[in-house]
Amino acid sequence: MKELKELNVPMVSDYDMGFKVIGTCNGLFCILHYSFDQYSCLFLWNPTTMQTKLILEPQNSALLPYKVPPNCLIGFYFNQYVNDYEVVRLHSFEDIESACLDDSLSKVCVVRVEKYSHRSGLWREIECYGPSVTVNGILFWTENCVTLEEKRTLFWIAMEVSEKISEEVGKIEFPYKSKDCSEVYKKVAVYNDSLALLICSENKLMEQCLDLWVFHDKYEDIQCWSKVITIGMFSKLEHPVGIWKDEILMATSKVLHCGSRIIALPQENGFMSGFSYNVFNYDESYVPL
Repeated sequence: MKELKELNVPMVSDYDMGFKVIGTCNGLFCILHYSFDQYSCLFLWNPTTMQTKLILEPQNSALLPYKVPPNCLIGFYFNQYVNDYEVVRLHSFEDIESACLDDSLSKVCVVRVEKYSHRSGLWREIECYGPSVTVNGILFWTENCVTLEEKRTLFWIAMEVSEKISEEVGKIEFPYKSKDCSEVYKKVAVYNDSLALLICSENKLMEQCLDLWVFHDKYEDIQCWSKVITIGMFSKLEHPVGIWKDEILMATSKVLHCGSRIIALPQENGFMSGFSYNVFNYDESYVPL
């Protein structure tokens, strides 16, 4: 048992309103500095060498109404085929010109996919099928993202996404949902080198349980979810953080633990401090920026 140590993330903007770790890969962090949307920025950081590299926005970024979550999804990974670190960003925004005036409840959202190359320092747009790709409703509601080490594939949880946006973006159906419980929380994770999903459900008696589902797509091209374990019932003060050493990591405002084993004692920053953690794997490295 040990106390958590504060990570002194460097400031790269004068308009700082907090930060979010997008992901880690080979000792590098990709971090989003929140601010007023036009001042928010992405940057890469190596804590070992203390180097930072600001990710400059593309020249046509002024045309994009939202560049930060939840109206866009951001992911960071290493592309082993081209030996390059890349950032993928998916935007969604309302297409006023294509909206149907007869149906005020229906919103037409346009999808734009961009990829940033660390090597070139440039963004490029990933072309979609057809002249444009649209979906009905609000597209994104969370920026939660994981990367599988073997496949170097990014996964997000999204409210609604088209069947096939491009050659690199598709969707996977959620596992079976019980009619007797309502889902109150979902979180993507990695379990035994496979895509996993943590689903917190609540029954009619206001009791909660946690299901761990694992996605399989290796067996004769069959894709399916299988439930690994159910934990419950547990207090509402508990909150799933992610998978750590193939165990479900839970949090309260006072402790991080795997079952009865205490992992760390968070700093006491108020009641909600136990509800804002994510799990990232980090190894020191001297990868230059």
